[in-house]
Amino acid sequence: MNAVPHQATVASAPCVLVVDDDAFQRAMLADMLEELGVATVLQAGDGAAGAAALDGPAPQPAVVVADLCMPGQDGFQLLEALAARRYGGGLILLSGQQESVLQAASALARFHQLHLLGALAKPLRLEALRTALDQLA
Repeated sequence: MNAVPHQATVASAPCVLVVDDDAFQRAMLADMLEELGVATVLQAGDGAAGAAALDGPAPQPAVVVADLCMPGQDGFQLLEALAARRYGGGLILLSGQQESVLQAASALARFHQLHLLGALAKPLRLEALRTALDQLA
């Protein structure tokens, strides 16, 4: 039996913003998102660039995927910027740090009433990303 391609993410997340200081991680995430059917993947190297991308002329992302530990403006500061902009899309948090870091960031996202789709440990698995994106539908 052949697996049927999963298409829910195409309609629910046509544009995703990936915020990570590691260029390899951004490229890997972009490839994964494209494999899941996301049409447009925007990329930013830190929280400040991620917040600026929300203010730019590019399409408003349906989902922001953000690493928490970055130099410059980190993922926690990005959460504050998303809240200040009243960002209404989905949010996926990533970290290679201890589980407590993801828990703290998740609590901050909920405090700011951001639409948290998932808090995922690195290295990221395709199925975990798919499951988080499915929360948008």
